[in-house]
Amino acid sequence: MRVAILSDSHFGDDLCTLVVESPGEPPRLGPAYPALARAVGRADYVVLLGDVLDFSVASFEKAYRHAKVFFTALQSDGLAGQLIYIPGNHDFDIWNIVEHQVNVINQLKQGELPRAFKRSVPGVIDDRRGEATGGLVLPRVTPKPEWHDNGTKYGNLFLDHITRVRSSRRGVRSEGRKLTFNFVYPNLYLVSDTGESVLLTHGHYFEAYWALASDWLVRIAGDALAVETPGQLNLQELVGMNLPLNQLACTGIGQAEPLTALVRRLQRDIEAGRLADVARFLDRLEARILADRSGLSRIRRAAERYVVRRIKQWVLAWLATHPQARYSRLFLSQPAVRERFRRYYRHSLNELSQLAGQHGIRVPVPSHVVFGHTHQPIPWGTDELVDDIDGHAVRFCNTGGWLLKPDVEGEFVGAEVVVYESGRGFRSHSLRSHDLTEQPAMAGAS
Repeated sequence: MRVAILSDSHFGDDLCTLVVESPGEPPRLGPAYPALARAVGRADYVVLLGDVLDFSVASFEKAYRHAKVFFTALQSDGLAGQLIYIPGNHDFDIWNIVEHQVNVINQLKQGELPRAFKRSVPGVIDDRRGEATGGLVLPRVTPKPEWHDNGTKYGNLFLDHITRVRSSRRGVRSEGRKLTFNFVYPNLYLVSDTGESVLLTHGHYFEAYWALASDWLVRIAGDALAVETPGQLNLQELVGMNLPLNQLACTGIGQAEPLTALVRRLQRDIEAGRLADVARFLDRLEARILADRSGLSRIRRAAERYVVRRIKQWVLAWLATHPQARYSRLFLSQPAVRERFRRYYRHSLNELSQLAGQHGIRVPVPSHVVFGHTHQPIPWGTDELVDDIDGHAVRFCNTGGWLLKPDVEGEFVGAEVVVYESGRGFRSHSLRSHDLTEQPAMAGAS
């Protein structure tokens, strides 16, 4: 068995190095694709570890148009038997689309009423002798190989058709081979033939915003939450509670032009430490809040003015000093982030206990965590990040990302393609600027 793992392609973002688009021309493969293809080789599974399509900065049309170029090449080059898609924060909405198709659309098409969303669907690949299950298992999903042209247990969802082309011959609407996309969220567990267990996840729940709702609601209303275990969330509850803010920051803003372009520009300004426009907009907000207060006493007007200005100063100071997750080598070294990760890891161990008790699937405690999100690559096998959680030593590997760094001409921080192969174990292929085959076209970059 051969499994290749990558993340953060961000199809639709003008800084992507896997697919590029010049004004007036169709999108084409970018300078990083040949190196990625060599690293992936011919894999039974290619795991897409989140932020694959970027709905938070690009329209649906553009994101899918760019993704079609990549997946068509992946299919033509024979790189992937099947794909395992684990959404992240920039493509969180694709998980909701899958849930809608499986639990609403498909049910109604069969004359059945919609079902509750699963929220969390773990995946397991166990390559141990005597434990091998024939590839990917989705314990909470009923296999239906009879539904699929290629006999696969899962898939047969909307994204399988992305490589097909429109045709009007003999009334056929589309033709060409389909891919098989298996959707998992938010965790995939991979067990090697030697029993080494690895947790694969995008990693956005390690950052404050993406876990904000669950973190604070447990603190202030934990005794009132209808959860399975009082004061402690499982992964299904964590995903559900954070859905509103996750959806807002993904497609809620990402598909809200002209707001999308403004938010994107401010985001890049903040990342680069440029706060002039943010300060200008806050000044206008202050003026609007304090306008027409003539009916109030002088003391109250002065108090309101003081409070509003202090809040504005706090916001600017926080933006200037708040550490960014992207391109940060110290992200998981921050105490708050490390503690959030430890909670997430414990949630994952609880999920493994459920899989053992309910489905008889016994996965060892993960000794490694492979994640993306930060775009800061950490090769497999290094001791750059090691944690001890309840007596379990955990090592980290980060798959990096495929974007050029904004405001730095042509800088590609790099990516790791992590590969597992039966009999050879895990390793990673480090791809950096010198691996790009040409300078990417930046005419349309923003």
